[in-house]
Amino acid sequence: MSTCHRLKLSAFVLLILILTGSCPMAAETSLETPRKKPGNLHVTSDKLVAEQGNAVVEFIGNVRATQDDAVLLADSVKVFISSDDKKSPSPEQTPLGQGNVDKIIATGHVQYTAGDRKAHADKAVYTSNDQKLVLTGNNPKLLTGKSWVTGKKITLFRTQERVIVESDGKKRVQAFFDVQDQPSGDQ
Repeated sequence: MSTCHRLKLSAFVLLILILTGSCPMAAETSLETPRKKPGNLHVTSDKLVAEQGNAVVEFIGNVRATQDDAVLLADSVKVFISSDDKKSPSPEQTPLGQGNVDKIIATGHVQYTAGDRKAHADKAVYTSNDQKLVLTGNNPKLLTGKSWVTGKKITLFRTQERVIVESDGKKRVQAFFDVQDQPSGDQ
């Protein structure tokens, strides 16, 4: 490992320590990247319950939702549809490609994979207006390669490639950064 790479890695680790030391209840990272328009959504499950009057569609049992490189697995996924089109984001802003999806709630053995990022939680709530995914439960965890972070609540901001990890005051945020997962400037 070159001296330049070691300095970059040390600076990155120091930045993480500063962020977690100055705000022990939260850690935040940001990686701005442009997003392309999302593709079609494909959902499979054991059962589907639709409540047109309530504008809710629930997929129950072995739910698998895929879109582009993203896969969501859960025991149950509820999709809440907006009745007011003025409040709904445009199709370009909505990861599902549907302008009228307000919120998605996945519960039970939730696993989310998008590219090299993976997440596990008891519950995941996605809101389309801010494209935010909130993971909660006993031990939600976000993994990239062999590196990981865990806390009581993990918030992913899809359009900003930003993550906030919070503790509950009892169990602190924990993170492990594998040196092999860090970008190398030597290539």
